[in-house]
Amino acid sequence: MLQRLFVLLLALGLTACSSLPFGALAPKMSVTDIEIKRLGLFEQHFDVGIRLGNPNDFDLTIEALEFELEVNGRPFAKGEGHTATLIPALSSTVLRVDAIMQSQNLIQQIRTLPPETLKEGVPYRIRGRVKTGKLPVWLPFDHPGIYGGDEKKPAGKSV
Repeated sequence: MLQRLFVLLLALGLTACSSLPFGALAPKMSVTDIEIKRLGLFEQHFDVGIRLGNPNDFDLTIEALEFELEVNGRPFAKGEGHTATLIPALSSTVLRVDAIMQSQNLIQQIRTLPPETLKEGVPYRIRGRVKTGKLPVWLPFDHPGIYGGDEKKPAGKSV
């Protein structure tokens, strides 16, 4: 009986893994913009633009996304989106996601964010998990980046 259960679980595991092509890469994420939706005494609501890049040579459907956003090394906001979004092969799209920030996080950001950081660009980190249409499980992600600041182009190259 135990041997049959093990074979069944192994078969189910292999079936789940086979739905995502071998060598497939997880989507890449970056924050494109943050817009204020509503300010309150205890929490603030934002509309966060998240660029989802599909580095694979096949289309990828994102069914859900949950994330935590840190700004300048401190907690900023948490959000989730549950709208199915198709990302064509080798391209990207911006997903609009609702996020909520607690007032104590806002106060800490105001206290600790140096003014020169705003000019240079604010470091952020977005981490969480994403559910694709190809897998029955959630995939974790953790991506750092810089938001804003002066755009610098490489010397000698025109775009």
